[in-house]
Amino acid sequence: GYEVDFGHSEVLTLVKSNKFSEKQVGYVALSLLLRGSDPLMNSVVNSIRSDLVAGGASKGSNSVQIDTAQSLALCSIANISGLELIQALHVEVQHNLVSKTSSPNVKKKSALCLLRLVRTSSNLFAGREFAPHIAQLLQDRHLGVLTSSMSLLNGLAVQHPTEYETLIPY
Repeated sequence: GYEVDFGHSEVLTLVKSNKFSEKQVGYVALSLLLRGSDPLMNSVVNSIRSDLVAGGASKGSNSVQIDTAQSLALCSIANISGLELIQALHVEVQHNLVSKTSSPNVKKKSALCLLRLVRTSSNLFAGREFAPHIAQLLQDRHLGVLTSSMSLLNGLAVQHPTEYETLIPY
């Protein structure tokens, strides 16, 4: 549809909120209302980055809320997928994908988000550097991580077949 010119500052306030329910509503509204070319994108990038990085910093009693906030942030990145957003946050998405402290749900969302980012901007990272990480993900026992990693591998191998041919069985 149509461009939406109102509510952007309220969405940013909700995403930055410490209340979990407000953060959820903020991320849903962020995915629906904002596009990659909006002038408010710098503030949005900083808020999303803080939620993505927060998962590695502390794992405690609220780990479910941290995982959910990371998943919402990853879904928003994939849905908005503006060039500025991709360039600013693809490193954090990669880190969440390969981090040993990330939950399987966050790894799954990270792989699918990275697939969307790679399809939007194919020159995000060098295949030779990232292929060992994909190989490690293919050793995971969680079915969701495996299927999303295979989807990511398929997307990467279509764009750069020679760099990922050692990972693809014949």
